Amino acid sequence: MGKRFLLFTEEWAGSGHRMAAEAVHDVLVAQEGTESRIVGGLNTASPALRELSRFFYLSMLRYGKPFWQRIYDQEHLWGAMLKEPLGWWLSQRLMDTLLQEEKPDVVIATHAYCLSALARSKQKLARPFHLVSIPTDYQINHFWVHPQIDTYMVAHERVADHLMHSYQVDAKKIQVLGIPIRSVFSVAAKMDKRTWKRQLGLDEQFTVLVCGGEGGYGKITEVMKALVKEMEPLQIIVITGKNEKLYNELHDLLQKYPCSHRVIVKKFEPQMWQWIGAADVYITKPGGISCAEAMALRTPLLLYQPLPGQEKNNCSFLLTQEAAVLAKDQEEIRSMIRQWRNQKQRDKIMKQMELVRRPEAAQQIAAYLLQM
Repeated sequence: MGKRFLLFTEEWAGSGHRMAAEAVHDVLVAQEGTESRIVGGLNTASPALRELSRFFYLSMLRYGKPFWQRIYDQEHLWGAMLKEPLGWWLSQRLMDTLLQEEKPDVVIATHAYCLSALARSKQKLARPFHLVSIPTDYQINHFWVHPQIDTYMVAHERVADHLMHSYQVDAKKIQVLGIPIRSVFSVAAKMDKRTWKRQLGLDEQFTVLVCGGEGGYGKITEVMKALVKEMEPLQIIVITGKNEKLYNELHDLLQKYPCSHRVIVKKFEPQMWQWIGAADVYITKPGGISCAEAMALRTPLLLYQPLPGQEKNNCSFLLTQEAAVLAKDQEEIRSMIRQWRNQKQRDKIMKQMELVRRPEAAQQIAAYLLQM
């Protein structure tokens, strides 16, 4: 009989955690005899708490980013809360509603919220499971760490070092395999940018992709105001995700201030690999999944307006590795676009990206899980 896998994730804090779970799940279910299921941790344990968490998170991003950063910096305090009162309560809910019935062999978390609850559940069950932590960023914090976690699968050697030295995690528990992204990205990486442009009906000119994740974050209107001022022609693709207000705002802006560039504004795009593959530059906020996808497709990253918390840490990591560039204002956006029109300049950063990118992470993670 094959193994039973249960993947815990959350969507209220962005779609990246869910996409990481799907990337691993898709590889696992392709193996004959293997059972795999994705569940929303909070949605299973307490839909009301999920909605409250979602409302609080989105409100902080909209109205209180500095306050959210201060909360994030108090990771030990909040981590203790997740491990004690909230973790205890959630663990009982998860056992009663799911774990005792499913009897999984391996439980994988791509979001940290329910990790402590899962660790408690593992201790209580008569038939304990193997607990796996898969952080979806290029850094790690207290939320992701627990003595009951059997295996950590992390993005980079620096994350592994941090786990060992700051949290005293045994090196034998850590696997450096990368951030899991959908298998289609590694397939898409085999096509060159000219082919992607032709397939999408784009012009064969310098192309800038602008996207702020599913929620359309990152002050995209500011980015557009900077790009349309450029004198040399650009092909600009803006993907606003599920942000209807931003989509309408950009259409109004382009009608009010027509420009000589070719501009394509699109809503949510499920096949992002096509657009990232076609782009010569990708302007985005540094979400872990977005950055991993761009590096898989060797598309230079111009980071702008990182969200508080993990995105600021992702930004610091990528800048240290010289695998991305951060623009602090509109003028720096324009300056980098002019610089990266030169293929040799793009080649320099692509060389650094090569040292970080792991397009086969999902396949390697699944292979390790299957052979445990």
